[in-house]
Amino acid sequence: MVNSLIKEFRRIVSAFIFYSRIPLPSDWYSKESNHSSRYFSLVGCFVGGASAAVWMLTQMLFSVSSGTTTAVTLPIAVLLGMATAVLLTGALHEDGFADTCDGLGGGWSAEERLRIMKDSRIGTYGALGLVFVVLLKFFALLQIETEILPLVWIGGHAFSRFVSISQLRFSSYVQDPAKSKSGSMTEFSWVDLIINAVFGLLPLLFIGNQIWMGLLAVALVWWLSLVYFKLKLGGVTGDCLGATQQLSEVVFYLCLGLNFGI
Repeated sequence: MVNSLIKEFRRIVSAFIFYSRIPLPSDWYSKESNHSSRYFSLVGCFVGGASAAVWMLTQMLFSVSSGTTTAVTLPIAVLLGMATAVLLTGALHEDGFADTCDGLGGGWSAEERLRIMKDSRIGTYGALGLVFVVLLKFFALLQIETEILPLVWIGGHAFSRFVSISQLRFSSYVQDPAKSKSGSMTEFSWVDLIINAVFGLLPLLFIGNQIWMGLLAVALVWWLSLVYFKLKLGGVTGDCLGATQQLSEVVFYLCLGLNFGI
């Protein structure tokens, strides 16, 4: 029992070390701690919570200094909240999204697309893709009612990570795990999927009935991206999972902003 708890704790720590830049002792991470990706959604809860906390703190500071919240406060708070998420994750998922845009946009065969995605340099497709997804995320968050935004932020980060990592159960991993930087995190069982579902879906229960449009839209993104990756690459890579996470997150915010604006 004790050994099982210690092993599970190591998996949680490994997930935070791999999927974030939170300063934890590097020797706590072990490639032998397989199935650590079962806590990917838990990492999302933490990142979303930190973003929401920075957003709320910024709102409070501006209100105290000026006596009232100005029209400029909300965009600044949202921008700082987004920056917090990037800092905590080291732009891991944004990097995957950019690499996926470059590979799928510039390659003519599956082999060429995978080769481009492994290139550390960013191309035109990747740069434009990042600009579009960041701007969409920023303006979508501005459309969500401030009373519910912290919950939506946490839910968006957690749910999008569950959606992303779940693709490992429904598609082949087409890169060599031994040569891939995310290879040690690709072991993914049905138990891992269920644990991710718990942490990924639980925050959504606190948002309300308006969540359904976001759920349906993200489900469509999950299916379309999975089909497209299989068609163009023969399966998924770590970069593909990052791209799915980014697309799911921004679509979730867009739908929630639309619902709240009605």
